[in-house]
Amino acid sequence: MMRNKYKVYVLILLLAVIMVLLRHPNVVSASTSGITSDGTLTVDGQPFFPFGFYEVAWSPIPWNTNNYTVESDVETFTRVTNIKGVRLKIREANMAQDYFGIVEIEVNDGAGPNQATTATASATSLNSDPNHSPAELNDGRLTNDYASAYHPNLPEYVTLTWGSGKSFDKVTLKAWLCYTIAPSYYDVEVSVDGLTGWTKVASSDKMPAGKLSMDMNQLAADGFNFMHASADTGNGFNSSFVDDAGVKGIKLMPENINTIVKYDFLTQWKDKSGLLGWSICDDCDPYNNPSTVQSYKDAVRAIDPNHITYGAGVHYTYEPGYNVGSYVNILDAMGREMYPIGSSIPMNTVYAATKDTVDAYRVVGKPVFGIIQTFSWHSISPVGNPDPVLGRAPDPSELRNMTYQSLAAGAKGIIFFPYYFSPTHTMIPSDLYTETKAMVPEINALKPALMLGQRTEVATGNPDLRVTYWEYGGKVYVIAVNTSYDSVVNIPYYQPGGPGTTSAINASIPLPAGYQNAVVKSMFTRLPSTLSIGVNGKLSGTVGAEQVQVYELTPVGTSISLVTGKTLGSLQNGFTGEAGFNFTTANAARTVASLGRFFVSGNNGSHTVSLYKESDKSLVASCTVNMAMGTADEWGFKYCTLPAPVTLMANTAYDLVASETSGGDQYYHDDTTVTLGTGTPNFAIFKWNGSWYYDSTTSHSFGPVNLLYKDSSMLTGKTLGSVLNGFTGEVGFNFTTASAARTVTSLGRFFVNGNSGSHTLSLYKESDKSIVASCTVNMATGTADGLGFKYCTLSTPVPLLANTVYDLVASETSGGDQYYHDDTTVTLGTGTPNFAIFKWNGSWYYDSTTSHSFGPVNLLYY
Repeated sequence: MMRNKYKVYVLILLLAVIMVLLRHPNVVSASTSGITSDGTLTVDGQPFFPFGFYEVAWSPIPWNTNNYTVESDVETFTRVTNIKGVRLKIREANMAQDYFGIVEIEVNDGAGPNQATTATASATSLNSDPNHSPAELNDGRLTNDYASAYHPNLPEYVTLTWGSGKSFDKVTLKAWLCYTIAPSYYDVEVSVDGLTGWTKVASSDKMPAGKLSMDMNQLAADGFNFMHASADTGNGFNSSFVDDAGVKGIKLMPENINTIVKYDFLTQWKDKSGLLGWSICDDCDPYNNPSTVQSYKDAVRAIDPNHITYGAGVHYTYEPGYNVGSYVNILDAMGREMYPIGSSIPMNTVYAATKDTVDAYRVVGKPVFGIIQTFSWHSISPVGNPDPVLGRAPDPSELRNMTYQSLAAGAKGIIFFPYYFSPTHTMIPSDLYTETKAMVPEINALKPALMLGQRTEVATGNPDLRVTYWEYGGKVYVIAVNTSYDSVVNIPYYQPGGPGTTSAINASIPLPAGYQNAVVKSMFTRLPSTLSIGVNGKLSGTVGAEQVQVYELTPVGTSISLVTGKTLGSLQNGFTGEAGFNFTTANAARTVASLGRFFVSGNNGSHTVSLYKESDKSLVASCTVNMAMGTADEWGFKYCTLPAPVTLMANTAYDLVASETSGGDQYYHDDTTVTLGTGTPNFAIFKWNGSWYYDSTTSHSFGPVNLLYKDSSMLTGKTLGSVLNGFTGEVGFNFTTASAARTVTSLGRFFVNGNSGSHTLSLYKESDKSIVASCTVNMATGTADGLGFKYCTLSTPVPLLANTVYDLVASETSGGDQYYHDDTTVTLGTGTPNFAIFKWNGSWYYDSTTSHSFGPVNLLYY
């Protein structure tokens, strides 16, 4: 019985109007961030892959002399009251003589007197010489100094305490021999009781004015989408900066939780589009215990429940599970630091450390971001005059290698650290920044697979070789990384013992089903490509020292669109439910590989596309298409790939629908008509509130929606011979089918560069030379498939009998399009290739060598 859907639409429209009237006119739409069940970060419901920089501008105190001239470094901050203790946390110092020294510390409340002289001074590091005791820190004299012990274990503290509470807003550190023994980095911390609860109120770290904003604009212009920086208003990290980042498309992760809370940045920024989340602990594992981090998160979530919390884990000697797992149930995302270049840590530790963290966080469906070294240890920590060679920055090859190691290990974001390195405030070395920019289009091309694909790590048996592949969108994406500096890795790789011995392990890269004869394409021309699929159906070859190789694998065969024509109607987005159309299959079963929804300009949501059997409404297949990702096909549809292909029965009715949300993505109304390549379009349908509703007009659809049949290529491989074009007639090859009947949908001819003519492809039954099927392919239009063929679709699919011999040929003209000679060999996925054949002047001629073909030619069947 047909039901009146229009009453439903009126009700929905009235509800929508009421909601609009009730909506506050000044509400700001907040940018939100979250995580999918597979650990992919989302922004406003869409997958997001952070790719950018930490903004680190650690500037040493700008001392000017290196004699007994006393210089001052002044730190001002918001006035504190009723304080009994102030201390300097000495993080770095110029220790050319293996100790650091301070002439005097002064504490002032505005222009008031120096209160330090009434305090008791102490230090965690004491020099053996009593003339350099902590008492020299606040004696009011500039003719002596406090000195630390030799080789102090930084950070060290110098502390002033009072018996009664003090108020102040300025601390001054005075020093001499500044290049030799003066502190270069320190924090100012205060305590109400002088013993506990120390809180940082200032730091000697400074950034040149305007640098933060300039950096953000540069990153946006170069295609990056992320910046992590300390929320320090003195550096320009303020509300206008956050607004500007939102406009530029840069997502921010503010750091420094104490400052964020103190200045109420949580409330000020939580509705801004530039905000990705809150960084609540850096170097979490050594410096912040889980209970402290939990308290930070609770405080953040109480004010802003709509953005993620993030922290970074670090330990420079890799140990499996080193504390990073302690934060799995606290932080929403974890960054993994591992900076091997210029240290004693091997470069391949980046993969090991990232994988260890990914494994821990994947269990609870949370993302891990790789934090990649772009600095020199010698530059960032000029303590004790470290070796300038050992303390070097990575070179571009190492930077690329570490980045792809992190991706192969499962990172769902990459953050380079840092954007600046001290002491000169210059950008990271130009060759390194050039390398990071070169990876922007590469990451953009890989993002869909990295975020949404099914990831598989390959056990190579070689600790230097890291290989991972992702299945996404009907293709496979492979990353292979050799972390060795001097050894070429052979694939297959054999462990000690060698090929043929019992200990040998063949470590060719195995591929998922359907890809053993795939077409292998290197994704990026700047990267080497020396791998190919061998006779064993696995990737084999070599990966050179330090090399990164990235491939896209396309399975042999093609996808056939159910919808071959459409006339679009009016747009709408005022309905929540499932909408599409009902159709009946033709008189042959077909295999479905993908489901699709039409792309309307501006669409950016995710939609679940479902296929139901009409007779009992049982769900046959379902997947989710993200309209913000990928490119629409020639018919205007975007697709999701089914986890496993499904078979549609012949002469059976099905319902194909997509989920829609009122106020969400637009789609076309049921005044849209569709034409099918096979089968019959019946009528538009929608499902609302658990019930199905049917249109009465044939060939109409909401959406529209679509599906792709998966037809297989008869040819799965070829070795091309010489080219020619001096013959007029029909050329191709003779083959015998296997023990199962197949149905042919398309015939194809190999595309040779420069081909532009039309060729009639014909399929004959060998026994009586009767023509079975024929169509004409135009080589000037369309795109060749992964094997290099262009096809024409038969008006009606035709069956091939089992164990039967056929001739497949294409028409050729002397002086016309080039094609390949009969020294070309072909491999079939099923059946047997016999020999090359040609027809000339009404007679047939047969080659005597098996598996050869002119052309070559091909067909698609199911």
